[in-house]
Amino acid sequence: MLSSPTLLVSIKMENESHADGLLNDSPTSTVHLHLDVIYIILSFLPQPDLIRAMSTCRTLNHAGVRHLLNFDVHLDSTRKIESFCAFMVVQAPLRYPFLCQLSIGGLDRPVSSESINQLVEILTHTSCLETLHLTCCDLLKSHHRLRAACSSLTSLKEFHMSWNGGPVSWAKDPLYQMVKQMQSPLVKVHLRSFGYIGRIGLDPAVLLHHCSTTLEDLTIYATAFQSELQFPRVRKLSLSSMGYPPLALTARNFPNLTDLTILRDIDRLNVADHQYRQLNHSVQLAGGGWKSLDRLAGWPLDLYKLGLTCQIRRVEFSCVYRDTHDIVTHILSDCRPSHVRIGLTREFPCVRCIPNEVAARLTYLRCTINLMYFFEKSDALFIVDGSITRDLMFVRQFRPELFASKIIASHPSIRYIAIQINWADPLFWKVLTMGVAKLLWTRRQQKIFRWL
Repeated sequence: MLSSPTLLVSIKMENESHADGLLNDSPTSTVHLHLDVIYIILSFLPQPDLIRAMSTCRTLNHAGVRHLLNFDVHLDSTRKIESFCAFMVVQAPLRYPFLCQLSIGGLDRPVSSESINQLVEILTHTSCLETLHLTCCDLLKSHHRLRAACSSLTSLKEFHMSWNGGPVSWAKDPLYQMVKQMQSPLVKVHLRSFGYIGRIGLDPAVLLHHCSTTLEDLTIYATAFQSELQFPRVRKLSLSSMGYPPLALTARNFPNLTDLTILRDIDRLNVADHQYRQLNHSVQLAGGGWKSLDRLAGWPLDLYKLGLTCQIRRVEFSCVYRDTHDIVTHILSDCRPSHVRIGLTREFPCVRCIPNEVAARLTYLRCTINLMYFFEKSDALFIVDGSITRDLMFVRQFRPELFASKIIASHPSIRYIAIQINWADPLFWKVLTMGVAKLLWTRRQQKIFRWL
C-alpha cells in the first residue's frame, strides 16, 4: 500500500491505449504497470492527496479524474461553476459518466449563458450521478432547460433541495413542478420550502409519487398530508407540518416506518393541540397508527401533541427545560422506551421527568448539557474562547460524576449513562451493582455507546 502520493511520482507508465481514452499521450518508460493497478492505487487517496498526485504528471492527472469526480463536487460560487464546466468539457463526453455527487448553491453573481449551456450538457449526459443538492432556486427558476435536465435524470438516489416558493400556487411554481416530474428512483429526499405558498403545504403523495416504491428516507418541511399513497420502503421520516397531520393517514402512507422525527418547534400548547392529542389517542385505540417504532425524536411539546402510545425503543428530546419536564413524563409513560436521550438546560428535570414504570425498564440514558444556559447567571468563563481547555474547565466546574450519582440513586435499574457537556467528549458510566458505577474511557467503548 502506498502511503503517500509522492511515491507515485517516481513511476512512469508505458503509453498504452485504453478503452476510455483517459490515458492517451502518456509518458513512456520501460516500467510496466497495469492501468487497473493505477486506478486502484489512486482510489485509496483522500481528495487532497489525489489532487497533489494528479498535479505530478499527465498520466496520473488523466487517471485520477474518475476518482476525483467520485468526491462531492460542491459549487457554491459562480467562479466554481464556470471552472467546473470548463474542466468537464475538456474531455467531453469522457468525463461525464464519472460524476457521482453534485451540489449547487450560494451563487454570488449571475452565471454566464455559456456555463449554463455546459451545465445542461453535463447533466443531460451524466449517467452515474447519484446525489444532487440544489439551493440555487433563482438560477433554476431562470433557466427552464436546467430544470428539465435535473428532472430528466434517471440515476439519482439522493436529492436535496431548498427553495423559496413565493405567493403563487404549486401549479405555477416551476421548482415544485420540476420535483414532481423527476424520473429518478429516489431513495433519500430532503425538501425544504420557504414562504409557504397559499398556506398549503407539500403533499408527499402528490409530489413524490414517482418514487413511492423506492423511497426509504424522507425529510420534508411544510408538510400537508392530504392524499393516500403508500411508501412501503420508507423507514425514516422527518417532517415539519403546517397543521395537524392526520395520524391514521400518515401511518397508512408509511406503514413500515421505524424512525420518526418531528422538526417543528411550537412555543406553547393550545386547546387545539390537546384536542389533536386526544384524537390521536382515539385513533390508536381503534387500531390506527403504528404498532411500534425504533426511534422518536423532537421537542417535548411536539411529541406530546402527537400523542403516540405505541411501543418505542428510543426517545430523543431536543431540549428539556423548566416548563416541559412534566410533559416529558407523559411522553415517556405513553411509549415506555428502553433508551432515552435528553438535552438539558437545567439539571433538575432529568431525574424528575422519568416515571418509575419507565425507569424500571430503562437501559440507557444519555444527557447532553448546554452549559451556556445551565446557570441562572452568565459567567465570564462562558464568553471566552470555546477551546478544549475551557470545555474541561466546564466539566470540572459542573462535576458530572455527581450528576451521574444522582441519576443512579434515583433510578438504579439504568445500566448505562452518558453525559456530554457542551462540545467536550461524552463521559460514560456502566452501572455494576446497586449504586455503584464504573467510568468508561476508551474510544472503543465510546463507539459502542454511540450505537445505543
